[in-house]
Amino acid sequence: MTCVDCGGTLHPLSYPPEDGWEPGDVVAYRCPDCNERFDIVLGDPDDTDDTDTY
Repeated sequence: MTCVDCGGTLHPLSYPPEDGWEPGDVVAYRCPDCNERFDIVLGDPDDTDDTDTY
């Protein structure tokens, strides 16, 4: 993934769980170029609806 702040390449900080990732899990990434951290909430891969509801 690409850092939205500086264009660098994000690297995961989180280790994959033994049982694998589940929808709703949070994966942390860090950009080594600007040191920004991003927490990504994993979505459901079977969910094909592209609309976001808040």
